[in-house]
Amino acid sequence: MPLNKEIEKKIAENNQKISALLTENENLLRSAGLNPPAANAALPAEKKIQFPSGYIRTVRHFKSSYHLSSIFPTRATRHNVTYALEVSDLMNYIVNRINIWGSVEVIFYKLAIINIVSIMESIILEAANNVCCCTQSCGKTNSCHLHFSNGDRNYVKNALDRLVELNLLHFNPQEVQHIKDVIDLRNRVHIRLTNGNELSNADFNRDIYNDAVNLLKTVDEQIYQYAVPLYGCGHTIPISREP
Repeated sequence: MPLNKEIEKKIAENNQKISALLTENENLLRSAGLNPPAANAALPAEKKIQFPSGYIRTVRHFKSSYHLSSIFPTRATRHNVTYALEVSDLMNYIVNRINIWGSVEVIFYKLAIINIVSIMESIILEAANNVCCCTQSCGKTNSCHLHFSNGDRNYVKNALDRLVELNLLHFNPQEVQHIKDVIDLRNRVHIRLTNGNELSNADFNRDIYNDAVNLLKTVDEQIYQYAVPLYGCGHTIPISREP
């Protein structure tokens, strides 16, 4: 949504002041004989720059907005997902408030996208492991139409295909391939295995980041609507209601 011109002007003026003060702080550190970031100094927490209250949303917000108590029966797992979502808020703040450029911008978007995709992977695999939750004891793996193989339960692309096959995720083949392409970006966390120069191949940018965020929300909503009711092979399984 476009900003009111007066508000935009005031924010721009404030940004100039903030930028000048940040530069002054770095110059003060250098005048003290330091060479940040190689040789640095940190003030106590209460004397550091205070992050704007309310921008990073709470665990309670994410649990509600992303249906985490329903999707993740295990308390520790859903809390780990909420922490990753909170980190995504921090990354969102940086890319929208701070002008970074060149290779640093590309790699920062890479980290932000990897974080989002890791959350999406956890949701997909959680569904695969809870729709089909008792493979070792149920005795119906050869006849159950909700059965997920070991590969389906442990490899996200296999899980994605199986969830689509069961109509628990509603994506056409082109959309499925697009999700797999985004998942492949997650695998680029291994720097040594990356092909080519990441600055020149332009695989990480704002558009791809926004696309990953939208995909995450779509996958989350569909898993909640279609897969969660079938957890426990269609039977209710215990869900931890702890915070």
